[in-house]
Amino acid sequence: MTEDLKQRIRKAVRSHFEDSPDPYDAFEERYGFFGGLTDALLERMRLAPGADVLDIGCGTGASCRRILERLPGSRVWGLDFSPAMLAKARSSVAVAPGRLHLVEGDAGSLFDAVRGPFDGIIYSASIFLVPDFEKSLDQARRLLRSGGSLGLTFMDGVYDRRGNNAFAAAEDELRTGISLKKPVRLDRLQQVFEQVFADACCDRLGIPASRSFLTDFFSVPAMSAGLYPGRPYPRRLQKVQRMIHHFEDTDHEFRWILMTGGSS
Repeated sequence: MTEDLKQRIRKAVRSHFEDSPDPYDAFEERYGFFGGLTDALLERMRLAPGADVLDIGCGTGASCRRILERLPGSRVWGLDFSPAMLAKARSSVAVAPGRLHLVEGDAGSLFDAVRGPFDGIIYSASIFLVPDFEKSLDQARRLLRSGGSLGLTFMDGVYDRRGNNAFAAAEDELRTGISLKKPVRLDRLQQVFEQVFADACCDRLGIPASRSFLTDFFSVPAMSAGLYPGRPYPRRLQKVQRMIHHFEDTDHEFRWILMTGGSS
C-alpha cells in the first residue's frame, strides 16, 4: 500500500467518524454492543485491578467505561483521531478524577500521542481501519510493560445460517456496488500479530444479529462508509437498508475475531 493511499484512507476514516458521534452513541445506548465486545476481550486478557490501560480507537467512550468498571482502580488512556468522537466521550463518561485521560492521536503513530508504559492495550474495533497496522502493533508492543497484555477486535463480517457472507450473497442479486474490502486483511493481520506478540491467541466470536440490529449498526455514517465508500450518506443509507431488507428474516452471525497476546 502506497503512502498516498494510506493518507487517503486515514483522511476518509477520520471524516466519516467526525459525522458519527450521535448515531454511534445512540446505537451503543440501545444495544451496549461495543461494551460487550470490550467485556469479551478483557475476559481473555486477564488484566488486574489497578492496571494502566491504553484504549486505541475509544470512540465515544463505551470501551473506556467498561475498562473502568471492570478494573477497579485502573487508569485508562482513550485514544482516538476524531475530535468529535472524543468530545462526545468527554460529555458522556463520568469517572473519578485522574482515572480517564482522552487523547487525540493517530493509531499509526502511537509514540506521538502517548508515553506509556501500559499494563494493557486494546484496539476497540479499530485495527481494521489502521492502514499502518504493522507500525502500530510494533509501537504498541514497545509501550507495554514486561508481562503486559494486548488485545484487539476485528470485524470479520455478517454470515447467514449456511455460513455464507450475507452481504456478498445479497450483492450477487442486487448489484448495489458494495465494497467488502478493508484497509487491513485478516490473514495478514494474524500473521503480523503472531510475529510480534508472545502467546498469541485468536478466537472467533459469533454474535446473533437480527435484521433490525444490522440495519441500525450499518446506518451509523462511519459503518455505512465502509460498505459504500465515496458515496454521500443518504445514498449509502438507502443501499444499506435495501441490502439488509433482502436478508433472510432470521438471526445472522455477526462475526468478530478476537486476538490477544503478551509482551515477553
